[in-house]
Amino acid sequence: MVDQRTKSFYRPELDSLRFLAFLMVFLRHGLNTEIAFIDSLALAGTFGVCLFFLLSSYLITELLEREESVTGTIHLRAFYVRRVLRIWPLYFAALLFDFVLQHFMSPGIFTSSRLIAFLLLAGNWYVSHHGYISTLSTPLWSISVEEQFYVVWPSIRKYFGRRTSIAFSIVMLVVSFLALGIAIDTWTNSFVQFQFFSTGALLALALRGRIPHISPAIRLLLFAAGMLALLNCTQYFPHVTRGFSSSSFPWSALIYLSINVGCILLFLSFLGEPRLGASRLLVYLGRISYGLYVFHWICLRVAVRALRHFTHGYLPKPLTNLFEILLALCLTIACAAASYRFFEAPILRYKNRFEFVRTRV
Repeated sequence: MVDQRTKSFYRPELDSLRFLAFLMVFLRHGLNTEIAFIDSLALAGTFGVCLFFLLSSYLITELLEREESVTGTIHLRAFYVRRVLRIWPLYFAALLFDFVLQHFMSPGIFTSSRLIAFLLLAGNWYVSHHGYISTLSTPLWSISVEEQFYVVWPSIRKYFGRRTSIAFSIVMLVVSFLALGIAIDTWTNSFVQFQFFSTGALLALALRGRIPHISPAIRLLLFAAGMLALLNCTQYFPHVTRGFSSSSFPWSALIYLSINVGCILLFLSFLGEPRLGASRLLVYLGRISYGLYVFHWICLRVAVRALRHFTHGYLPKPLTNLFEILLALCLTIACAAASYRFFEAPILRYKNRFEFVRTRV
């Protein structure tokens, strides 16, 4: 391994991994060919959310580590300002737009109580108790989970040091698995999902800024093994997302462990791979992946409605779905690119003022 700890930190290959995580989620929500094997692959895309969580935690923990190394401490105020500038503007804009849109299109669907829950970054708990609705903000429950974790984690790292932070991460892993035995809806339960943040943090703390030397052949094997691990979990999909019975706790823990291992393998297959970091297209798509995630649900709905009159009854289901997917992906990329260029990037320029370790915008 080579120590890469400097006053700047940017791993472009991990932007490519961000795009992979998004693409997994996108295909999960849009792919419906009625071909068993292909649809099983789409189900595995559900776990792209877990990959997002692990990657986010690794990156933020690594930045905290580097900040302490460079400045001697972790600046909590600066951390939260950076976090607010990166996540909140698009998140709240999408929520409010969705609320107003549904008020005119489908009154009563997006209730005031749902809006308040999401505004308070407790949307995942609301979904857990009241279910999903098919609107622009449907996928945004995961933002609540992420923000909840980051309320606690930087303070743990700052005030309790590396060893206690490692112990805390391990304890959170245990708590996450124990939560499987009592959670009604495991998928949107914060404590269940915290295992992926804990794993990402442990990876950053263990690697200490070093990049492992892995041959291309081994990387390919890691990638294949990671995808296979996730694909194997799809046969238990209803239980993974809706919860297991208390009597099947050991089995549920094994399934979630398999999801976690799959995400670790995918992460390691990308980390330090220069060719993935050299792909301008993949890196750019990873850079705008937050917008891709926010806009993809509504773009999928628009694409389905737009093509319904042109393909209904004329093309087989798999081909129709392929056209829907391609149109939705183009629309999603266009929306995310415009959002990043004209809305997110101007705000992110202020984020640079609060950085102690330089990153890309």
